[in-house]
Amino acid sequence: MQAQRTYQVVAHHAIVFDVSEFIIQPRTCCQLRQLGLPFVHRGHYQVVEKVVELYERMQAGDRSCQMRVAVSRPLTREQGDHLNQQRHIISGLVGGAVGKPSGAAVGFLGGNPAGVMAGFAVAGAVTWLAQKSIPTFHAGDMLVSLFAKVDGGIGPQSSSLMLII
Repeated sequence: MQAQRTYQVVAHHAIVFDVSEFIIQPRTCCQLRQLGLPFVHRGHYQVVEKVVELYERMQAGDRSCQMRVAVSRPLTREQGDHLNQQRHIISGLVGGAVGKPSGAAVGFLGGNPAGVMAGFAVAGAVTWLAQKSIPTFHAGDMLVSLFAKVDGGIGPQSSSLMLII
C-alpha cells in the first residue's frame, strides 16, 4: 500500500515533518502491514503497528478511512531543548492554576495561613504529575503523528495518536 499524497510541513522551532496521506478502503485494510513509508527508516515497524492500531480503533467497517502520517526529521539538540522548555512552562502553568484556587478555598474555610501552604503543596504535586506525563525530548528523537477520519455511520469520527521514536 502506497501513499496517495506526500508533502513536507515546517512546524514550530523549524521541525520538518514528512506527511503522507492515504485512504484505506475496506477491501484493502488487510494490506496495512505492507504500508510503504519511504521517509521512516528506523522504527518503521513501530509506525506501521500504530497505523494498524489506529485503524482498528476507528472501527470503519464498510466505510473508507482517511489517514495521515506525519514523521519528523530527527530533532536537533536545540529543537529538543525548546520542546523541553515548553514542557516546564506548561507543567508550571497547570500547577499554578490548580494550586492557587485550592489554597484559597482551604484558607477561606480554615481561616488561617495553612490554606496558603496547602495551595503550595497542591501546586507542587500537580506540577510534578504534569511533568511526569509530558515526555522529555532528546536530540535524534523522531516525532510521529497519526490522524484518522471516517465519515458516515453515526457521523464523522476522528482519532489521533502520537509516538516518539
